[in-house]
Amino acid sequence: MIRPRTVQDLTHVNLKLINTFVCVAEFGSFHAAAKALGRSQSAISMQVRELEAQLGVMLFLRTTRHLELTAAGKMLLDQARVSISALSTTFRHIHEDIDFRRGHVRVACSPTYAAARLPYVIKTFKDAFPDVKVSIGEYKSAEILNALKQDKADFGVGPALSDPQMNFEQGRAEPLLAVVPDDWIDTGEDTETIALDVVLRHPLVMFYPNTVVHQIISKAAEERGLSFTVEYSCIQGETLLAFANAGLGIAVLTASIADLSRVRNCRILQIVEPELHRRFTMITRKGTLLPPAAKHLYGLIAQDITDRLA
Repeated sequence: MIRPRTVQDLTHVNLKLINTFVCVAEFGSFHAAAKALGRSQSAISMQVRELEAQLGVMLFLRTTRHLELTAAGKMLLDQARVSISALSTTFRHIHEDIDFRRGHVRVACSPTYAAARLPYVIKTFKDAFPDVKVSIGEYKSAEILNALKQDKADFGVGPALSDPQMNFEQGRAEPLLAVVPDDWIDTGEDTETIALDVVLRHPLVMFYPNTVVHQIISKAAEERGLSFTVEYSCIQGETLLAFANAGLGIAVLTASIADLSRVRNCRILQIVEPELHRRFTMITRKGTLLPPAAKHLYGLIAQDITDRLA
């Protein structure tokens, strides 16, 4: 019979038992967990019973055909996953602290920033720390947050979103620009701006609808009862510029997304009435401490965003 335990008893819970419990819970089977851990089913079952005895609660409801978590089991599983992920990160940080110059940094990044600026920042970083491995994952906005939650990245670079599990830092507002073919609109040579309604009267070259820039334009148009036509949809900012240079549409983008020095036969005008902005931020999971190598690269990227958008 399982008896209640005191708080003092719980300090002696074996982490190996916790790991076995998580494995059984995730596989939903003692047999599958035993196979994954390379142990006998009886040994796995014994460890789970020992953990239940130490905690003083049942963690599984067992039948001949079914294994189901109890309320206590579900609570423990949620917290155990968080703790195991935190310990894994801590162990990796310890190893990287031992030898910073052979660390590994994982970045989850918006494709637009990855294509336009990230390679140059990484080059600076690698010049200083050639033996540090840098892994880049290009993700859509929401996927950046998922990558951080699943411990697939140390930090992210992307738009500011709403998520209570994340810290969003170093964000700067960057105005949306219209790259307009010279002979399309007579705005006057001294004009550096163009009204949104004027932009939307013409065929547009834009990123796909699931991107932040497209969503900003869509929301502003809807609020003002305006419609627009996207003639061509592209993935990369450089492609948008190429279409505008060829006179096929007005490209809508921001300065950090593409090399604006490549603009030919077009004018670069800030969209106003209203002013529209895109915001890049540095993203970390709350409660996470970056290891030295990741912290250094984080700082370089944050500085790049600040310098270019200030």
